Amino acid sequence: MYKFSKTKLQNMVGYALIPEGLKTYPGLVVLHAFNQTPEAIYEIARRFAESGILVFAPRYTDASDGVVVSVNALRSLKSFKGVDPSRIGIFGISLGGTVALLASTQEPVSFVIDVGGWVDLADLYNHLSKFPTGTPQRYIAELVKSTIGTPEESAEIYTLSSPITYAEKVTGKVLIIHGGKDSMVPVAQSQKLLEKLSEHNIEAKLEIIEDADYLFREKEEELVRICLEFLRNHKII
Repeated sequence: MYKFSKTKLQNMVGYALIPEGLKTYPGLVVLHAFNQTPEAIYEIARRFAESGILVFAPRYTDASDGVVVSVNALRSLKSFKGVDPSRIGIFGISLGGTVALLASTQEPVSFVIDVGGWVDLADLYNHLSKFPTGTPQRYIAELVKSTIGTPEESAEIYTLSSPITYAEKVTGKVLIIHGGKDSMVPVAQSQKLLEKLSEHNIEAKLEIIEDADYLFREKEEELVRICLEFLRNHKII
């Protein structure tokens, strides 16, 4: 287990966790969920840093600006002293997983870890819109509707906004993790992504943690354990 230092990111909001005592290390951009801040996933980021990974945790607002922020963070990470450019990846939880997939199509990475991100926006909207008014799920559906309309009204925008559309452009090996109790994003979304990636001969693996919700509350240890096992198997750490 490595000690690490925490510092502010340059030219963006967020923090970096820098392991101590290493000459070279892998790098990882870590993305929070929608309506969160990087501090919300500090415990997960900390566990990565303690494993000898340099972590950048930038703040973003939504999927569109998240991709820009993530690409900038990846490029900054690649130029950071001591980072091995052949061992750089991106991790995201919920919307962060969606952003991670999209960012990997714009800036090449060695690996992507998508934790419960949606990949088909139309399917997601149809799922969330069935929930009663006042629930978090219906709130997200109404937010999407107010922004771009329904899938029937804006089919092209929904398609262009969905990572599944660009599956063949995803770079790196892909680990998909989904909570079995995720009521926000159906597990079927991750299953669909796995199938699509396999069609394009992109190495991918899906792990379902049956008793985890969409933010993996109280399941952080198991989540990180699966991630680190994946990284060890692929000689990232």
